[in-house]
Amino acid sequence: MLAVIDLVESAAVIVLAVLFLALLGNRLENRPLARGVAIGLAFGAVGIVTMFSPVELAPGFRVDARNVVVAMAVAVGGPVAGAITAVATSLTRAYFGGAGAVPGTVSIWLVAIFSTLLWLWQNHSRQRLSPAVVAGYAAIAAAVPLISVHFLTPTASPDLARAILTYIMPTNFFGTLFAGALILGEMQRRWAVSALKESQAQLQTIANNAPGVLFQLTLGRSGYGRFKYVSGSSRRILGVEPDELTGNPEAILSMMSAEDVDTVNQLLQETARTGEPWSIEAQFQRSDGRHLWMLASAEPRTDSDGRLVWDGSLFDISERRQSEQMKTEFISTVSHELRTPLTSIRGSLGLISSGAAGVLPAKAERLIAIAHSNSERLVRLINDILDIEKIESGRMVFDIRPHELAPVIAQAIEASRSYMVERQVTIEFDDAAPGAVAAVDPDRVNQVMLNLLSNAIKHAPQASTVSVDLLRTQAGVRLSVRDRGPGIPLEFRDRIFGRFEQADSTDARSKGGTGLGLSIVKAIVGRLGGTVGFETELGAGTVFHVDLPEIRSEPAGLNPFAGGDEADVAPRVLICEDEPDIAQLIAMTLADEGLQSDIALDVDTARAMLAKTAYTAMTLDIRLAGESGLALMREVRKTEAGAHLPVIIVSAHLDDAKTSLNGSALGVVDWIEKPVEADRLKAVLANLRKGTFARAPSVLHVEDDEDVLDVVATALGPDLDVTPARTAREARRLLATRHYDIVILDLDLPDGAGQNLLESVPSKAAVVIFSAYDIEQQLAARVRAAMTKTRSSELAIAELVRTLVLPATGE
Repeated sequence: MLAVIDLVESAAVIVLAVLFLALLGNRLENRPLARGVAIGLAFGAVGIVTMFSPVELAPGFRVDARNVVVAMAVAVGGPVAGAITAVATSLTRAYFGGAGAVPGTVSIWLVAIFSTLLWLWQNHSRQRLSPAVVAGYAAIAAAVPLISVHFLTPTASPDLARAILTYIMPTNFFGTLFAGALILGEMQRRWAVSALKESQAQLQTIANNAPGVLFQLTLGRSGYGRFKYVSGSSRRILGVEPDELTGNPEAILSMMSAEDVDTVNQLLQETARTGEPWSIEAQFQRSDGRHLWMLASAEPRTDSDGRLVWDGSLFDISERRQSEQMKTEFISTVSHELRTPLTSIRGSLGLISSGAAGVLPAKAERLIAIAHSNSERLVRLINDILDIEKIESGRMVFDIRPHELAPVIAQAIEASRSYMVERQVTIEFDDAAPGAVAAVDPDRVNQVMLNLLSNAIKHAPQASTVSVDLLRTQAGVRLSVRDRGPGIPLEFRDRIFGRFEQADSTDARSKGGTGLGLSIVKAIVGRLGGTVGFETELGAGTVFHVDLPEIRSEPAGLNPFAGGDEADVAPRVLICEDEPDIAQLIAMTLADEGLQSDIALDVDTARAMLAKTAYTAMTLDIRLAGESGLALMREVRKTEAGAHLPVIIVSAHLDDAKTSLNGSALGVVDWIEKPVEADRLKAVLANLRKGTFARAPSVLHVEDDEDVLDVVATALGPDLDVTPARTAREARRLLATRHYDIVILDLDLPDGAGQNLLESVPSKAAVVIFSAYDIEQQLAARVRAAMTKTRSSELAIAELVRTLVLPATGE
């Protein structure tokens, strides 16, 4: 019972030492001597206090917690603390005297010495205080009293030795464990606090020196975001103190445009609902007036208080934006400065090769063919490099709409026949999916085909055949291009669609190319919602497959007013009119003129009839059952059969029709306003049948490069009246004084942008943009056609112009 009371009293006193350690904390951590002295004095005082409430086992032999205190003093304060505690407790033991004074004093110093040895080992091995080490100190405190009594008092009674074994040793051992556990808990708490502070300091230092501003956002009462935390890097990057941003929500708002502020708050509201991360690029204005482009991104989460917060960052991307701008300007310069002269070179060589300059000697003809072939190769190289840049930057424009695939494929095949003619490769096209329609951009499909065909021709054996197949599959429609070449090496197949990738063989290198073509094909097909793959066999050839979703729709039912059957050979006119009475009136008028007719009351019916029957002409209302007849006309003009189809506009809104058809009205032989006068319609039909609308087609070519003017004029031929205009001012003067059927327009003129001339072009004139710059979709929608220099040859321009003027000439 006395042992328990002694243990409890000693433990209560030792708690004072633990409290002292908690108060001391890390204050003297960097001053080990002062720390040892402070701990030694504190533990010495605790040891003295414990010695005033001992348990006496025998006359002169006292039992208390002095050895526990000495061992713990060394454990937490080192040798200095242990020595001070030992001095204090040994002097106190000498003061009490008795038979056990000498062994008790020796015991105190032996505990101090052995504990110091354990402390030295602990520090040498860089070990912190741990339960195992505490057990070591406990063993020392428990064993030393027995040793000292055994050697210093050999005449001690057996009862004293038994008491030491059964009472002193367990008391010291468990007392040290208890004290060590308390001290260890306090030290671990201090270590954890210190580690947390160190971690926070490290994170704060990293955040303050990060290349971006780290922040945490919450939603304020007004619903707008406000900063909960901002890293110190805001001082360096934004020129604003973190406290100002967290304390004043207006501080960040004043640096951004109102539009960007609204966008950010919309993103916060949306991501609060979806839990998805967000990002935005916005321009900031520093207090010193400097503008920065910043990339802001954040991800929402719920914090420990259940509030929604966004952890995010702000990175200065001004240099990146500047680099992108410089890159864009460089690409623009390359586009103009290389494409314009190449247009002249390729066009001139092409015209000479086609015999426009007369018959050449065989040797000269061979040299011209070589030069023309290599100019085509250089054109493809430049176009591939410019295309891959647009794909990477996301600036490649797509005009996706339902389109029949076979005509696009046929056009690409025709354009590819001039590629590497010296190889004498034949291209065969098998259309096993007649009428197949897909949602595509015809220009991009043409680009895909040109790349696949040039790749096939390049690898095909001399005088072999490249096969192009179009067929239907369960998933849609498949376009295949097959060569009979050497096949793709096994080690190269995984990289076939990579950028700048070519098979590393001498034969492949000798064929030239950038290694960009198939990468461009994959990117374009992916944007069209399709997939591209290949099959290859060494020594037997390779076939590339392009799979696209097919648009399959049943034609609308034919109108009961439709007359005749498909076998009729008499001239037939399609009447596109959604008012049955007016449609019947027009049909009767046509019958009086000996013309048969079909009636389409809506756009779908008109499409079906146009696809089924070859018509002599078409009457068109600009509004058909809520749909646009003008859109139908533009769609018809893009087809091979409809490109030459004369159109008579019949509408109650002629002014709207003429304005809307600006740049697309060529081929409209007359405009008739509702209500329709039969005599007027008959006169138009009579003139149409007699060809009295025929007139000399006139072309205004607005271009500042003399070589391009000469080459295009030569390609157009002498039967077209071509007028050059080298500046925007000259073009405006000519347009104001004379009518032109076609306006060929360059966008880069010495005195301004060519697109500004569109307002001066009459509605009945078709505009064809022919420029070194790639034309944006919004601009292309305003004109009849848009072609890029080096992508379209001068012969293609001439063919387009002749197609446009053909209905007007009555050919």
